[in-house]
Amino acid sequence: MSWLTRRLDHLASAAFGGAGGITFSQAPAFTQAYLQRLGGHVDEARRTVEQVTAGELLPWLAPEGRATAVAELQLRLDELAALQQRIQDAPDLLRPLALLRHGEWSIAERAAGIFVPAIPLDIASLTWTGLGIVFAVLLYELLCRAPIGAVQWRKRRREAAAGGADGPAKPADRPGRRSPTTGPDRPRKP
Repeated sequence: MSWLTRRLDHLASAAFGGAGGITFSQAPAFTQAYLQRLGGHVDEARRTVEQVTAGELLPWLAPEGRATAVAELQLRLDELAALQQRIQDAPDLLRPLALLRHGEWSIAERAAGIFVPAIPLDIASLTWTGLGIVFAVLLYELLCRAPIGAVQWRKRRREAAAGGADGPAKPADRPGRRSPTTGPDRPRKP
């Protein structure tokens, strides 16, 4: 691998790592935006249940219809409140995973529509940044470096097989290669 190829490889690895770090660092901030939006849904559902119960909303409903509506609205309120509690009960570091596991995607889509990336400086966000860097660099290694390494490995095996019984030429024995003691293509001094 030439010097330029190694530099480009390092640059690509750093770019992947940086992109992964930036992306993962937003997970706690997005989770917070989701919780705020979910809290608004919970508050609105609670207010709706209270208004239907008091007869302020849907005043034309008969008592049995009102009871059915209140029961259905209360069920939805309980679902939203339980979802909010599950995510809030998770440790800060695991809240993005709790959102992935329990989140309601219609609320997440609307939260994503107004989400503004933040510069996170709390421990959970910095940890997610580090995880994103590691994940992205590993992904780069698997998707980019591994196929190139496999091709180079096959090429070395073919060269070794073509080298005969003595095996492949050692790097110092190849023309134009520098030996640590003699330099390029110079015979050794006795």
